[in-house]
Amino acid sequence: MSVIRGAARLVSWTGLTAVGGLHLIWASGSSWPAKNRRRLASATVGNAAAMPDAAATAVVAGAALAAGAVSAGALGEGRMAVVVRRLIATALLARAVVGGDVALKALGLPPADKRFRELDTRYYRPLCAVLGIATLIGSRRSRR
Repeated sequence: MSVIRGAARLVSWTGLTAVGGLHLIWASGSSWPAKNRRRLASATVGNAAAMPDAAATAVVAGAALAAGAVSAGALGEGRMAVVVRRLIATALLARAVVGGDVALKALGLPPADKRFRELDTRYYRPLCAVLGIATLIGSRRSRR
């Protein structure tokens, strides 16, 4: 495996695992790093009254952790593994391009408040772009 592909896999694994871990913390009832659940909801789903329940948050955590494992190479190097990695990359890049407002609408959530839009522009979209690019680079097959 090339150094670049290995580094890309490390970046995507680290980022997706961190996202999954953070969602597990929230699923357990913590509002960290926000002061309370209303502020967390405003920052993460754009509406202080729309915090997802623990089960939905745990599902997101599981998906992010699984995506991190797959992006790191958990499924091996076969054709199906490459396809799954590229699907993960496509989802992350789509989220980066369309932004949080479209994502919230697709999930049936209320429109975002100003705080979420600011965080989305400054942090969430760039993070999705970096993780998507890293996952895409990490999905390349070895040349034989």
